[in-house]
Amino acid sequence: MTRRVADVIVEVLTKAGAKRCYGVPGDTLNYFTDAVRRSDLRWVHVRHEEVGAMAAGADALLTGELALCAGSCGPGSLHFINGLWESGRNRAPVVLIASQITRDELSFDFPQEVDFKAVYSAGTIFCEEIARQPRRAA
Repeated sequence: MTRRVADVIVEVLTKAGAKRCYGVPGDTLNYFTDAVRRSDLRWVHVRHEEVGAMAAGADALLTGELALCAGSCGPGSLHFINGLWESGRNRAPVVLIASQITRDELSFDFPQEVDFKAVYSAGTIFCEEIARQPRRAA
């Protein structure tokens, strides 16, 4: 079986001490949720992104352990902001996995496109986008 980037991310986060991920599954997050399913991480389904971020923040604050929150692309993922900012203020170790629309739809005013780096960099210690290079025609 081929290892995907999502498998590596889950492996690294698990080795870093993450035990739970609070999230809202979605189509652009499928590789990540599948990697979580096959790992020792526990997926805790929530019905709203803000709840996921708040739950991860409370988990991290109360246990001192790394907690995760995750959600799919688009404006809905902006609901993570309140929980992440609260976690930052509390110095609670939380990682957000927010998926993005497909690369070929970026920069075309697609309704689900959000510049997460611009939004989340202001209130987090580290923020980076992981993207693959487009395949070149043979």
